[in-house]
Amino acid sequence: MQRVWRTVTGFYHVCARGTGKRLIFEGDDDRREFLELMRECCREEGVTVIAWCLMGNHVHLVLADYEDRMSAAMHRLLLTYARRFNKRTGRTGHLFQNRFDRRSLDTDWQVMEAIRSVHADPQEVGVSLIERYPWSSFPEHLRAYDGDVADAARGFSDPSCVLELFGSAEGFIAYSLSTPDGSEPALCDMKETEWERHAFADKMAKSLGVPLNELKTVAPSRRDRIIFALHDGGYTVREVERYTGISKSTVSRIVRAYARVKAQAELSE
Repeated sequence: MQRVWRTVTGFYHVCARGTGKRLIFEGDDDRREFLELMRECCREEGVTVIAWCLMGNHVHLVLADYEDRMSAAMHRLLLTYARRFNKRTGRTGHLFQNRFDRRSLDTDWQVMEAIRSVHADPQEVGVSLIERYPWSSFPEHLRAYDGDVADAARGFSDPSCVLELFGSAEGFIAYSLSTPDGSEPALCDMKETEWERHAFADKMAKSLGVPLNELKTVAPSRRDRIIFALHDGGYTVREVERYTGISKSTVSRIVRAYARVKAQAELSE
């Protein structure tokens, strides 16, 4: 017999995971494409996105579905994104693990707790503080409380439910930053997160004329100059390798060569 998933409130907590814990996003362009597809698929099926968070190998969503169209929206979203991702990366096979997981939310408290847990996922796994993570709806809801209607309309979630549930920005922030056991956030002393370092490295590379994800394709002289600038700016060889996809041996060779040139120039002054 087919299982009935419909909840009395119409709210669900949904999670889609990469098969075998594989990454489902290789960069910010992938994340933006997923969000645009999510907005398109949900709107066409009459499903409302209340909250969202994109992690490396999974996605958390809080959805409102009053017409039992969530399965159609999610099926189209995951299938379309997987096809585009595989075509772009040259990969084959399933990108997502079986069907998506979903849990019905039958009370206001369950909806509030689902929103909190979705936004808290980066902090709970040690990636970033909630308020500093860029790939969740947390900042969208804050802007809605600030009354920025135009900016909220450009977002990927509908903040009206959050405004109604929490009542004030202070209440939303306090509840969002709390932990289930009342303890302090695990990352309260974090100085700089990985995504922040990556984002700043990309900003530095762009200021020199080439985004990080295009560095492999430019002329060696230009590539080498940017790699040395990144290293000179405090990034390790492994970080440069991770952010650019250029091999560790190549990055090390470039750094050593430019270090020698720099040392010789300083001696001659």
